[in-house]
This record gives sequence, structure tokens and C-alpha cells, in this order.
Amino acid sequence: MVPMTPFALWSRFGREMSRPRAGGIGRLIARALLVACVSALAFASVPAAQAARCGSPLAPGAGTPTVTMNPVIVRVLEQIIVPTPATDRLVHLAYAAQVTNLTAGTAEIISIIPVDALSGFTPSGENAVLGTDGVSITGKIRGFGIGPNGPRDSEKLAPGGSGITFLDVTYPSLDKVPELIAHLVSVRLPDGTTLATLTDPVRISCEPPVRLSPPLVGHGWWNGNGCCRTVNAHRSATLPLNGDLRPPEQFAIDFVQVSPSGSCCDGSILESRSWLYYGAPVLAAASGKVVAAVNGLPDQIPGSAKGVTVDNAAGNHVIQDIGGGRWILYAHLRPGSVAVRAGETLRAGEKIGEVGNSGSTTAPHLHFQVMDRPSTLNAIGLPFVFDRQMLEGVVPGPPDQAEQVYESGGSIRIDRRDIGWREGEMPAEGQVFGFHLDQPRP
Repeated sequence: MVPMTPFALWSRFGREMSRPRAGGIGRLIARALLVACVSALAFASVPAAQAARCGSPLAPGAGTPTVTMNPVIVRVLEQIIVPTPATDRLVHLAYAAQVTNLTAGTAEIISIIPVDALSGFTPSGENAVLGTDGVSITGKIRGFGIGPNGPRDSEKLAPGGSGITFLDVTYPSLDKVPELIAHLVSVRLPDGTTLATLTDPVRISCEPPVRLSPPLVGHGWWNGNGCCRTVNAHRSATLPLNGDLRPPEQFAIDFVQVSPSGSCCDGSILESRSWLYYGAPVLAAASGKVVAAVNGLPDQIPGSAKGVTVDNAAGNHVIQDIGGGRWILYAHLRPGSVAVRAGETLRAGEKIGEVGNSGSTTAPHLHFQVMDRPSTLNAIGLPFVFDRQMLEGVVPGPPDQAEQVYESGGSIRIDRRDIGWREGEMPAEGQVFGFHLDQPRP
């Protein structure tokens, strides 16, 4: 193992800047059928809840608090936040904000509380985020320019210091999500005084996330480094590109497959072909035109990533324009497997390539993300949901521990107590899924 985030995210730049196919499948499917009807009823209410929440237009200036002054600035990176139902049975508002201390002394963040700007600025949802070690970093700042021996996440900001705070505000259902969300920022200033002020609100989208078809087939696909509670290398990748901060990977997923025994490989972990899903078909998740296709880059040796640059970090990859200001990136594909070219129009379900280990990666996987422009890095990551998938279990415990066991060739444990078919939801981090189980493998 090299000291990189497991699954070897091609977002290594973000880390520097911010400093299973399962056993008992028959039993699994039987249990899934028992909960399918309940799940379908829950999803049927989503359009109605969305309409009720966004039933009338907002008046100009609605939700704007009284003008106050606070020398600690909290600026949400997104102009609009999309509420996203996920397979953990929660609706997520996942986003990041830049926090800057304008004082000449150290400022301490007491709390950053999301509030409903149209309901008297009362606290809204439950905000909780964790590091990859499972320790809470809620309300803490990942400072810019912090060396390897400095605090990775801290409630204190140096004079003139700045960094990123990550939020995952969750709700039990879509009808509980506010239309405007602001933040009550409480700080302790260098002279010891405390101050609590409100930020201007951010709009919560009335449009649902894009609905896609899963890009993989079969049992045991583990969602690594996905959204939302854990601030992993995807969520933490806020990159300084073209004069601004971009969070291109905040909803990205690294898909790897787990064998019936909970392992990755049949043979040496240093050989890409030993990884059981190496060469698995990758399918178009929607219809749309190919705008970029790279096919000739070599695989990395698992456990290391050499010669990585901004230009080749995605390895062999395809970018697809699916309309509505959204593009999909399929990255780290096997050399020579990319079966499409720029300018082609694809139908959902068409094979575009195979899972590989090219680019910035230390193990074979499919990096999958939706973004607001056709750039692998200079973009804002957008949420998405899959039309249908089977939740086959969840990998318990801190993500970094499970990933290290998996990538070193060991067997991981999967908790299968809450399984079943899910529709119209984003795959939640750390969970294991079956995709296109009623279709033959391409």
C-alpha cells in the first residue's frame, strides 16, 4: 500500500491542496423483494413533495437577514444546492463553503449552523460530517497551506487564514427541505469576544437531480469515496482552477467490486488482471453525445501512480454530454477498450469501454461523476440518482480501514441487514449494490 487514499483517486491534486459480489445472493434477492413495494411507495411521493416545497415563487430579497458584520466570512461554493435522496434513506444537501478570517489574530469557529431562512432562521436538518477515520469534523475548517504536521481539520483560523468547511445537511424526506438555507456563524474573535451572525441564504433547487442508469452490471459493486457524510478525497477536492475554487468530484464515486469472500483479487494485488472485475464492461448511463474519448494511456501498476499530471489524471476516459448543462465522466478505463469516439451519439446502456487502472489510480476502478461542464477537473460536481439498483449491504466502520484491508488483498465484512431494491436514489457512500440484475452481462 502506498500512502494514498484507497481506490487511488485521480483527485490526488485535491488531497494535496486541502492538505462485492456477495455470498447468499438467493437469500439477498428474496429479502429484497419483500421491501420492494414499500420502497416504491416512498419514491412515488417525491414529485408531490417537491411541488409542495417549491409551489410558489419567492419574493425578491426573501430570506435575507438584517445586515450585520462578522470578520469571519463563510461563502458557499455553489450558487444553488440540489437536494438528493440517497440509498441511506436520507435526503442530502451536500456542499462546501470557504471560510476566511479577516482579523489580525487567530479566530475560533464555535459553530456553523444551517438555518431555514424563511422560517425565522431556525436550525434546519442535521449537519454531520466525518473524516475518513470516522472522527467528526463537523464545523471544522480544512485550512489552506497547512503543512503535513499541522492540524488537518481545526476550529481555529490563523490571521488572514482561509480554508474549507464541509457540510452534509440531511432530512428524513424531501418535504422537510427548506427553500432557502442560510448559516448562523458563531465565532470567538482574537480579543476573546464572541459573535454570532447570519449569512445571506442560498437557494435550494426545485429541480431534482438527473436520473441515470447504472454504468455497471452485476452484484457486489462497492461505492468507494462517494457522497456524502465522509469527507473523503472526492468531497475534499476543492481545486484552484482558472482563478476560482472548483469542487468537481463532490458527488463522484469510485466503483470497485467485492468477491463472494469480500476480497478484490485472484492472484497478486500488484497485477491489474488479478483484480476480479478488471475489464468489466462500462455502459453509458444516459443517452447523449460523446465530447471526449481517450484510449491510449497505459495501466498503472496497482499500489502506485506514476507520471500523473492534470492532463492525464483521468486516464483513458469518456466525457458524454447528456443535455441540461450536465456531462458524465467515465474514468480510468482499460487501455484499448474505449469503443466510442468524440461526436458519436450514444444510447443509454451502450458499452463504452471497460474498467481499467489508467491515470491517477492505485487500483482498478471506475471513477464516475456528473459535472456542469466538459472538463475532468475544471467543473462543479453535480448530484445524480440511479433509476433502479439493489442495495446488497453496507461496509461498516471507518472507510479508510476497510479500504486498506480491501486494497491489500484482505476480505472485508458486509452488513446485510438493510437490503432491497431502490429506485430514484443516489448510491450512498460505503454501500454495496447490484446493477442490471435482470439483464445479461454485455
